[in-house]
Amino acid sequence: MKRVTLVAGLLGLAYLCPPRSASARPTTFATFDRAVAAACRQFTRYDRDEDGSPEILALRRLLAVRGSGAGAVLVLVEDRLSRRVTGRDVADLMPSLRTYAEDLSRQGYHVSVVATALYAGPRHQDGLIVLALRDMVKSIYPQVPDLRSLVLVGNFPNAFIVRQYYWPREDSLVLNAGTPMEKKWQAVRHIRSIAEPVASPADIVLADLDGDWDTAYRLGPERLGGLLAAFPDDPAREVTDAWQYTAERYEDFFLVQDGFWEEQALPGGKRRFRFPGEPNAECTPSDRQQANVLARPEISIGRLNAYHIALEPNPDVRGVNGEGLLDAQGHPQSVEFANEKDVPDTEHLWVHSERLERKLLQEYFARNHTYRLGENSSAWLPASITTEWGSSVPEMKAAVQGWSDTAAPGLDLAGARVSVTDFVAWLMRPALARAIKAHAGSTGFGFDAPAEPSALEKLVGPVWWWHREGKQLVPTLRRQGGWVNFGVLRSLYENHRLSGAPALYFHTGCEAMTPAYYEKEPYNSPRHGLWQIAESLLFYADGLALVGRGKVFYDEPREFWKAMGAGGTFGDAWKHYFAVEGADAELAKDGIGRKRAYFWSTIGDCTLRLPTPLLGQRVAGQP
Repeated sequence: MKRVTLVAGLLGLAYLCPPRSASARPTTFATFDRAVAAACRQFTRYDRDEDGSPEILALRRLLAVRGSGAGAVLVLVEDRLSRRVTGRDVADLMPSLRTYAEDLSRQGYHVSVVATALYAGPRHQDGLIVLALRDMVKSIYPQVPDLRSLVLVGNFPNAFIVRQYYWPREDSLVLNAGTPMEKKWQAVRHIRSIAEPVASPADIVLADLDGDWDTAYRLGPERLGGLLAAFPDDPAREVTDAWQYTAERYEDFFLVQDGFWEEQALPGGKRRFRFPGEPNAECTPSDRQQANVLARPEISIGRLNAYHIALEPNPDVRGVNGEGLLDAQGHPQSVEFANEKDVPDTEHLWVHSERLERKLLQEYFARNHTYRLGENSSAWLPASITTEWGSSVPEMKAAVQGWSDTAAPGLDLAGARVSVTDFVAWLMRPALARAIKAHAGSTGFGFDAPAEPSALEKLVGPVWWWHREGKQLVPTLRRQGGWVNFGVLRSLYENHRLSGAPALYFHTGCEAMTPAYYEKEPYNSPRHGLWQIAESLLFYADGLALVGRGKVFYDEPREFWKAMGAGGTFGDAWKHYFAVEGADAELAKDGIGRKRAYFWSTIGDCTLRLPTPLLGQRVAGQP
């Protein structure tokens, strides 16, 4: 009897890549190359709205690598980062990009890498630029139906979705608050149809190549009318004399308008309100055949953007004695000012550094390459940390054959008293799949406060984050409680406290993917995305890829690890969530939640898979 050997190394990571359909013929390299070349010509100086200011300034082919017919991957690189910059310790990213393209080709993909210059002026039109990029990808897709993924390297704009839906509720309500017409109920049947921000980023817009996102886009600013109506005497929620119209202001957004209503004036000052049903205007006829109607992605999206978190202490910040935020050895130090009003706020303590941005990207590609070579196999472990939610480790073990009997001491932490110190210790232990379930926002997520703040600082090392204390700025974590932010992760990075084992992150914290100031600031603004926490994890905490939510909500991507355990890519697992949600007839009854898959996006490399040994598969040619 021959024994099955599961090997690591490049051969051991010969991932499966199932075809899009059984009858689909793989695209040839020549066809893909021609399609990309034609798109670069067609969409250079592309002015989608014909206002004289192109959304896409230039597309320049950098390199192309032939695969073995497993599909195609298009890599768009911010033009600024594709060019060599002279200067000490400033990384040239072209060698890293070439290695990445070659790694993808060994995975079977045809690869094209294109330098991309986009509009970066003061106008807030991120969604319009996303649509322009989508047009370019759509021009390629008919010729390359096995295009698997779009990977964006650098600072690219995100889509922002606003959704309005007709929401029957029965809880407290106040109408016309603070006016002589105010009415108040502790609990009452009512309708709420108000446009609200639901997702940024929202990569479904870029990944769904056949949906109608064009007419959903609004440059704005625009006020969207809404309705609050109480029905204390009508169980059908139709006739009432108590209602209020609202208006919400948004700009540069995609409107998913599922909250239309019809109304009729009745005698006695009453109105009849009727909901005709959700139009699902962004969805295709095929999408509407699902049990739960929602748009679905054709491709997966990966984003490698270190711009928001490539920040250095501001050298212009000086104390009364001329001291800076860093001492002569480059270590954080306290800074004293003449009086309290002279102490700068936190935003002014940091400035963008392209040198650091390039370094973080170069380190990311090196980490990615090492993972693809199958190194660090002893760290291929599942891990989970949570407060009041359940552990992800049981699901991981059930989904991935190689984890079924794995012990993970110190890697599965749960309970209301899990502290930030526990999190840091957990992050220091090597693991491959890391689920983080904690309350979050765009710049951080939280656990219980440390029992001993000094012990946390000792664990982290010298702190790269300053708090105001009287006339001083002091590098300390003492005033953060249990909050994990850019400062915590940057400190671990600078002090080399992590194991170096690459990680796939599964983050369920609310708005963990959301860029700060996105509603008012364009993507190229220095404030947009400042200290973004998911990107901080990816680049400062040895990340490979991360899936997370761009809204306050309660879900997580169902069957994510099942898709990974079946040999799918990280992007496939993200796409699978849309399929699971679309097949859920019960979810179709939940107006607020039924399109919640739109809230989820991925960053990092969406083409990565779990190592073959974890999947329990035979390796071709091995005895």
